[in-house]
Amino acid sequence: MTQSTSMAPPALHIRPARPDDAAFFAALYRSTRPDLLAMLADRRYIDGLVAAAWQAQAASYRERYPDARYQVLELDGEPVARLVTAAVARALRVVDLAVLPAARGRGVATAALQWLQRQARQDGRDLALAVHRDNAGARRLYAALGFAAEGEEGAVLALRWRP
Repeated sequence: MTQSTSMAPPALHIRPARPDDAAFFAALYRSTRPDLLAMLADRRYIDGLVAAAWQAQAASYRERYPDARYQVLELDGEPVARLVTAAVARALRVVDLAVLPAARGRGVATAALQWLQRQARQDGRDLALAVHRDNAGARRLYAALGFAAEGEEGAVLALRWRP
C-alpha cells in the first residue's frame, strides 16, 4: 500500500513481509544494536551475540504476539524499515518499528505511525506501544503524534494514542 500523506516521503510503500526478508530483518536488527557492536571483543563473538539477541527477540515476538502482522516499509523500492503490529484488547499494538539508520529523519516512522493511527481510528481502537526512556528521538516523535504516557516499567514507558 503506497502512502500518500503530506508528511510521507513520496515513494514510501508498506507491504507484507516475505520469507526472503529474513536477511534484511537480521541486518536491520543489527543496525539497532550499537551497544553490542561497540563492545571491545572479537568480531565473531559480537556477531554471535547480535545473532542470538535477534533470535531471542524474534522468538519473544512469536510467543507474545502469535498473530502479529509483519510488514516491510520500502522507500524508493528499497526496504528501509520493519513494522510489527498486533491486535490486543481494544488496541492495535506497535510491537516493533525499526528504521535503518540511513533512512532515519526522512519521515518513514512518522508516515507509518500516521497510517496506523488512521487504521486504529477506522477500527475504533487505541494505538499502543512501548519505548525505552532513553530513546529521546522516538519519544519526541510519539509526543508530536499525540501519544501519551500510560505507565512505566523500569526503563520502558507505555504510551497510548486515542482517536
